[in-house]
Amino acid sequence: MSFLANKHIGVSTVIASAILIGGVAVIGSSIVLWANSKLSSSEIGLTSVSTTNTNKFNEFLAIENVWFCKTTCPSGSAPPRANVTLTNIGTIGLNVTQIQLVNSTLTVTYTIKPNVSILPAQSYSWSNKYTAHTNLPVTVLITTARGTIFTTQVTPP
Repeated sequence: MSFLANKHIGVSTVIASAILIGGVAVIGSSIVLWANSKLSSSEIGLTSVSTTNTNKFNEFLAIENVWFCKTTCPSGSAPPRANVTLTNIGTIGLNVTQIQLVNSTLTVTYTIKPNVSILPAQSYSWSNKYTAHTNLPVTVLITTARGTIFTTQVTPP
């Protein structure tokens, strides 16, 4: 029995080399696959950001026909009101999410729900109650779903 307990069995250098090469191949393949998946997800994110920023450059909105009425409004609207007409002069459609009317004393924010979609060469007329009538200049800020802000300044009569 003591003869079997002291027996040492060695691994040949060929088998040891094959095991090491197989292990290195498995680890190397795993690293390549992981790096490829990371690169693919980064590429998708970069493409999305690039497309969004390119679309921001193609958004053009004209703010036209801004009027305020204190007592008598056109088209039978109940005073006091503010009206803003928007025209999409860009090459892609856009969604208006917010309209702000800002003067030196007050900021009035109107969130547009659901978002108003304006296709190229189309107009949208917005009208809402507006009680902050003063003779101070009013800044009109229009925000789109992509985060683009269009602005103009008007002075009520």
